Amino acid sequence: MPSCYKPPIGCWKSDLSDGGGPGNKRRANYIACATDNYLEIYRKRKIIGPGILFFLFGGGEILIIFAFFFSLNQNRIDLFVIIMLFFTFIGLGLVLYFTLFTLLFGHYSPVSKPIRFNRKTGKVYLYEAVAMKWMFNTWPPRRAFKDLNKFHIKVYDWKNFHGVLQGSTVVNVKGGSFESYTLVGAACEPNSYKVIEYIYIRETDCFTMDWHWICHFMGRNTDKPLDQAGLEYVDYKPWDAKTFMQVKPKLKITSRQIEGLDKASKAGSKEELAQIEQEYELTKTVYPVE
Repeated sequence: MPSCYKPPIGCWKSDLSDGGGPGNKRRANYIACATDNYLEIYRKRKIIGPGILFFLFGGGEILIIFAFFFSLNQNRIDLFVIIMLFFTFIGLGLVLYFTLFTLLFGHYSPVSKPIRFNRKTGKVYLYEAVAMKWMFNTWPPRRAFKDLNKFHIKVYDWKNFHGVLQGSTVVNVKGGSFESYTLVGAACEPNSYKVIEYIYIRETDCFTMDWHWICHFMGRNTDKPLDQAGLEYVDYKPWDAKTFMQVKPKLKITSRQIEGLDKASKAGSKEELAQIEQEYELTKTVYPVE
């Protein structure tokens, strides 16, 4: 049966039920904080691949250049070899540019792009780095570097936020293969299956358990303390940011609306949320921060 969400996501495996399963602390290692009001989850990126590629191709280019000049000095090089080495230099240079660009973005853009779910107000607050739209771009423009310290905070209603499971087969270099799964959020237009955007949540090895934890938090006994709803409290680790609005500590945020969004995402009731939204003029769904 195909996905009910339109357009469907690539490598689709299944649409996940919005009904929560059992809360399981062992399955919740991706959670940064869980209180009676809100749940904050990590979405950390891996940047090992671009770094390995950069040093691999960089070392290859250095060896080719060394071999070129060594052969030239020994009078062992002809015109055909010169032409081939020239195009090899160009090709490796382009690959190095691409991998270096990706590596720089992976290093300087925010490491984590958290999501905060508020069970009392039914809202989802999404932190998205603007720079990530340029990642893996074939030929990114110079202005892309100006986006490194920019991000958007998006607000969705939980009732329009759904779970989708992606899957792909990964071939093991030592032989055999295995399935790799990714949990993705589908933010839809109200009362429809028309997708506004797909949102990466995390790679998962426990299939639907991660999504069940979130659904359980957002949909069961929301009027009771967390421990009475069958879940456990989770506090920030000492080295983590105390708020997802300040994931990058060196970035000074002066926007009054961002301060309001931080309070709104922690609100303990819809009435409190309405007061905060009125005080800070929070009427949009996307808030850019530069």
